[in-house]
Amino acid sequence: MTASSIYATLGLSRNPFPPTPDAGSYFFTPRLEEDFAEIVHCIEARKGFVLLTGEVGLGKSTLVRRLLDTLGGKKCHSALILNTFLQDSALLSAIQADFGLAPSDSVEQGLARLTEFLIAGHQAGEINLLVIDDAQNLSVESLELVRLLCNLETGQEKLLQILLVGQPELEETLATPELRQLKSRIIKHARLSGLQKDEVTRYFDFRVNAAGAEGRLSIEPAATDLLHRATQGNLRRIHLVLDRCLYGLASTRASAVTAELVQRAVYDLPALGDEAVAVAKVTSGNHSRKAWVLAGLLAGTTATVTLASWGLVSQSGGRSTPTAVLVDTNRPSETARSTASAESQASQFSPGSVPPAAARATTSGAMPSPRQTCEKQLQAAAAPDEVVHVHRLPDGMADSLKLSPRLCRFSVDKESWIAWLGRNNVRQIEAAEQATRKVQGKLKSMGLLDRREPDDGFFGSKTGEAFARFQLQHGLPPTGKPDELTFLLLEHQDASPR
Repeated sequence: MTASSIYATLGLSRNPFPPTPDAGSYFFTPRLEEDFAEIVHCIEARKGFVLLTGEVGLGKSTLVRRLLDTLGGKKCHSALILNTFLQDSALLSAIQADFGLAPSDSVEQGLARLTEFLIAGHQAGEINLLVIDDAQNLSVESLELVRLLCNLETGQEKLLQILLVGQPELEETLATPELRQLKSRIIKHARLSGLQKDEVTRYFDFRVNAAGAEGRLSIEPAATDLLHRATQGNLRRIHLVLDRCLYGLASTRASAVTAELVQRAVYDLPALGDEAVAVAKVTSGNHSRKAWVLAGLLAGTTATVTLASWGLVSQSGGRSTPTAVLVDTNRPSETARSTASAESQASQFSPGSVPPAAARATTSGAMPSPRQTCEKQLQAAAAPDEVVHVHRLPDGMADSLKLSPRLCRFSVDKESWIAWLGRNNVRQIEAAEQATRKVQGKLKSMGLLDRREPDDGFFGSKTGEAFARFQLQHGLPPTGKPDELTFLLLEHQDASPR
């Protein structure tokens, strides 16, 4: 598979700081390694009920995936419940379905059928594990159902191993008097915490080297200190900042993340909150910051350069409203003719995504180009949370897509290009998982992905292989990696394979 050119520029085979759980390159701190080993032991020894809690972004879901991978080859059958807004009997039905059991007409019948299944598995030497993620959403009645499941046991061992995963509010719920029986059954409680300052450098080295850096990339001590203070060691926040920093490295062909680079990234990421921005804020002069090339040096048919401003402070003290510029490096006849500050979060699927408010300035009196006309049409139809995506179409695909107010085509030097509107929510892990589930369903309906594979929202190897087959059918490079053009073709079922 061909890696994204942004990361290839840095000698990386993939994104070392993805927005979705990456259990394949799992970083163990000493305390996390100890907790992980104890959780595995409790499950393998069939001790029953384990609790895992931690704030948002500390890696709970990633740990769960690593745990399931570790137990996968040990005769362990697992049921993973992600939709914890299912309650009571609906929750029990979901558990049965994940274990491959038919639904029951009542809770009593469901418990009886599940018990028979668990006894048969125990006699066969199997481990049956139930993992409930985001368990802080469960009602007291649903947690009482969990207690009933804890009671399923032989003389010395639990028939069902249960791992409840949730935010700290789950601890508060379990501390209520009506749930004291369930709390008393907790064998192991692991609380996740953020990275310590001295662990941030090791984490950076581990992640980039696992992605193929082989020691070519580094982070300076001052950058480590600022990164830790701004993120409080929160892994999700660290990924957001470092992912943005990698674009800066690629644009300048540098190899070391500096404190200035971290500062700019933190300042430009509102998801980190005002406290993080306050930590990173420059105190010198008029606080103006130079425009930073976020996504540069891209090659191939989807090469783009996104110029993102770091904001300018107006005389009144407020930040000016930014606009954006999109420049395609492989577009010989149409170069950027404007100077504008730009602000754009890098898209998970297309680093060249541009906010719909983007306007390409033209020389005085010049006629707008076909591209500018196309983008203006989309900007008029765009919702506030949408961005404009632009890609060159493979040969033979120009007439495969139906045009609409949200999708238009234009030509540059006899090459066909397409622009369309898409959501600007890829920084949210929940949205990314939802999009991946939709893709998995589409690939199954086309016979490219085994229907027995779960729609788990995790872009793993099986989904990637099916994705590559679809790309190959449609004349795209079979990278197997998510990109906006492939997603667009998947959404338009009328796009016939070549």
